[in-house]
Amino acid sequence: LMTASSPFRRFAFVFGATFAVFYVIALAKDLALFTVFPSLGIVLAGTHHSRDVADPAMGFLAPAMYWYGWAATAALGALTFGFVAALFPGRWTRAFWLGWVWLVPALSMIACVYLTLPWFRL
Repeated sequence: LMTASSPFRRFAFVFGATFAVFYVIALAKDLALFTVFPSLGIVLAGTHHSRDVADPAMGFLAPAMYWYGWAATAALGALTFGFVAALFPGRWTRAFWLGWVWLVPALSMIACVYLTLPWFRL
């Protein structure tokens, strides 16, 4: 069974926890791998905000979606850490406290709620 293998197990636990951390960083620093404009059918590399000073309503006509880019940024970082963790021998990782696997995502969710509060105050 693949899910019972120790390298896959290490990869899954580290990927899950580090994805949560990298997502908070991507959200806080606005690091989207790409920006999607769904109404226009356009995808641009990187984070792009509307800079139209003559007509700020252009952001309303062609709203940008950053979530996909933030998730992709977090996935790349988490994949890196997950692959490195899968390469470690099992005896090196037994000493780590496994509670962080649940604590880190819980704290990351709290951080995401905090970071998105300004959007609800508009």
